[in-house]
Amino acid sequence: MSNAIADPPHDNNVGLDDEDLAELSRLARLDDIKDAMIFIEALRSATLDNGLISFDPDALERLRNPPREVLSIDDPDVLLSLKLFLADTTEAAYNSIRNAIMERFPDSEVLSYYQVRRRVALLSGIQPIVHDMCIDSCVAFCGPWRHHDKCPKCGQDRYDQNILRKSHGRKKVPVRVFETIPVADQIQALWRDPSSAQKMRYRDDATNVLLEKLRTNGGIIDAYEDFFDGTDYLDAVRSGKIKEGDPILMLSIDGAQLYESKQSDCWIYIWVVFDHHPQDRYKKKYVLPGGFIPGPNKPKNVDSFLFPGLYHLAAVQREGLTVWDASQNRVFKSTPFLALATADGPGMVYLNGLVGSHGGNGCRLYCGTRGRHKPGAGGHYYPALLKPVNYNHAGSNHPDIDINNLPPASSGNYRENLKYLMESRTQTQYEQRRLETGISKPTIFLGIQPNNILGIPSCFGSDIMHLAAINIADELIPIWRGSFRCEPTDNKETWDWAVLKGRVWQDHGKAVADATPYLPGSFDRPPRNPAQKINSGYKAWEFLLYLFGLGPAILYGVLPDVYWKNFCKLVRGIRIMQQHKILASDLCEAHEMLAQFEKEFELLYYQRRVDRLHFMRPWAHSLGHLAPETITKGPPICSSQWTMERTIGNLGREIRSHSQPYANLSERGVRRCQVNALKVMIPTLDPPTDTLPRCSVDLGHGYVLLTKRERTPHHLLACEAMALISYLAAHGNNVTIDQCPRIIRWARLQIPNGQVARSSWKENAMTRMPRMAGNINFNETVKTLALVSLYSMPDYELLRESYHTLYSCTHQGNEALTVVEVFAIQAVVAMVPHKLPDNPELRFFLVEKPGLDVAQFAGHLDEDEDGDDGEG
Repeated sequence: MSNAIADPPHDNNVGLDDEDLAELSRLARLDDIKDAMIFIEALRSATLDNGLISFDPDALERLRNPPREVLSIDDPDVLLSLKLFLADTTEAAYNSIRNAIMERFPDSEVLSYYQVRRRVALLSGIQPIVHDMCIDSCVAFCGPWRHHDKCPKCGQDRYDQNILRKSHGRKKVPVRVFETIPVADQIQALWRDPSSAQKMRYRDDATNVLLEKLRTNGGIIDAYEDFFDGTDYLDAVRSGKIKEGDPILMLSIDGAQLYESKQSDCWIYIWVVFDHHPQDRYKKKYVLPGGFIPGPNKPKNVDSFLFPGLYHLAAVQREGLTVWDASQNRVFKSTPFLALATADGPGMVYLNGLVGSHGGNGCRLYCGTRGRHKPGAGGHYYPALLKPVNYNHAGSNHPDIDINNLPPASSGNYRENLKYLMESRTQTQYEQRRLETGISKPTIFLGIQPNNILGIPSCFGSDIMHLAAINIADELIPIWRGSFRCEPTDNKETWDWAVLKGRVWQDHGKAVADATPYLPGSFDRPPRNPAQKINSGYKAWEFLLYLFGLGPAILYGVLPDVYWKNFCKLVRGIRIMQQHKILASDLCEAHEMLAQFEKEFELLYYQRRVDRLHFMRPWAHSLGHLAPETITKGPPICSSQWTMERTIGNLGREIRSHSQPYANLSERGVRRCQVNALKVMIPTLDPPTDTLPRCSVDLGHGYVLLTKRERTPHHLLACEAMALISYLAAHGNNVTIDQCPRIIRWARLQIPNGQVARSSWKENAMTRMPRMAGNINFNETVKTLALVSLYSMPDYELLRESYHTLYSCTHQGNEALTVVEVFAIQAVVAMVPHKLPDNPELRFFLVEKPGLDVAQFAGHLDEDEDGDDGEG
């Protein structure tokens, strides 16, 4: 099978000019389509002055004429008030502390809680835009419904009728509101401190370096490390759509369930600023909340809730965003560029206007590949590439499709198909054309000026987080357990892959749980016993570690060999695609592994049977797009939903009013934007949290020795001394065992990626980290070295058969001691004990953390579990 990945198209992104949009509006016949076009045309003509969205006059003046000086607070009482507020104290706690301060220092003028909140809003320049909404979350009263008094979907009143009656119609109080946080004000704040402004120039600097590199090496990309490495971005830069200083944005939206025990769904969207270095851009401090759609009911028109935020963006794009660069004391105009809009599968249909994964054209990237209809499955289509035996269904009767020749993403005739859909004159005709085209409505993002967006539908990218961590597990595990849906014409007795049953399932779950003690703390949440907990809120990260970390080892000898090898191909491909840096050669390998897996999966499980068409879920089709999408948009992990999921989690944990969770969630989001802006503009309000612990030693280059530490030097054991003598000899220092230096042992070593390696000196169990780290004093020179016990080379046959996913080794103990520089330690991995079938020998298999660098970028480092950084 060829390793080649098809070259991405360069003319597949729709850019509709104003005349095109006017023509689409004239074609619209159905009410829902007309409403969608009203939103789109309003965005296309958006200005900051025309009243469709009411902007506060002071906020508008600040937006157009931002402050041109570094923000400083000279009043000590105001500064104290801000620090108390930024400590995230409750109102009651703030007032108690304030009262105690004023009792001790009567002359102090600490601000009241109300006053400090107002001051934070004023100083940050962040003010939410508030709009009315349906009490049942159907629509926001924006765009075509801004003058309506009742919800156009359910008929509920917009205003409180009791107040309206008592005031004789003069006082209109909305029964419910939602808040939008303008993105442009938050971008301006990122430039108002010299150090922060310097960070905002990372994209410009990285782009210049990349373009120069491409000029000198013939335009070849040898590794994909960021969105900027993708052809979509590079083409936009070369064509002038993206200019120096233009902020590059990604919008990400997802639904959130605030409480596990009750209905509490809501929707949140955020902005990710690609101008920051990846080490910053995914952290809570730099992720910009954009808006909140209260629940618990699902919105019936998401466009109306997105409209205020997108209108603000579109207006700023047309007018230009005035920015004061504090690092250079200059003012310049920029144009925010919307690069990507991302969501999970269900959420994406609200953004891209396509039919969703079970439509006839169900690819979220709109590649144009037709699904196959399953008789009796209603309107569901399944993305089986192989045609079923004895199958003849109109619209699905196409021959086999080679996954290596999938149409490129976004290459479907979107413009023509959209026009065809818009010409529908009746509901019946619309439904037929929706089935034919895979489009349900024009996306609201058509309202963004074509020069200010990556393209439609190319800006709607893939989602490797839900693909790898949820969608795949949701099918493979039930299939292997034999609990997947079986049609009456099928027979589970023929499912020779369904082996995770009874005692085998219980033993399998125990094997997962038994691996937990061997997983480093930096691996985050370890997977729980799936036999006991898989239906009890099993998390995406648990599935990821379970299947793609432990899976090849704990399923070896359990799954029949042909299915295990097929699964290993999937693991190999996904492990590569999860990385933040993907070599071009590895990308070809990942594409080949995923293509082979998908083709074999159809032959092994689906077997061209009509009654098994439901085995072919959208995730299997999406695998074929991952590598080509990397060429156009960089590593999928850069635009994954992990950032959105983390934001939902940390904002949800901040809710304090459980009687009004949605309003409180929105309030916390606004507060976060204001506080983050203030911390960026006044860095002294945000002292670094990554300061070194007491008694640690910074070795440089990101390596830090952490306590506990021996107080006095000691001699090594004979086997350990021989390893040190060999090291010294290799470096030109010949000593006898009697002359072997004494050492001081350290318990822990922090390495540049944020992980912490722990030495066996303070670990009782078999460790997967260095045996010990220590200082030696030799010829008046102190060196920091690590004494490690090497594992054997992995079992070659097992490694080959598993497609390099199962590294099974033996531990060699004192027989394989060696000394290395601590700077040679690159990552902390797990070595989990296991035994091969019919072999009593204790072995260990390697587990690496999936997407380690992205987890690090998001701010998760090893927790200090010792709780005491003093010397031992």
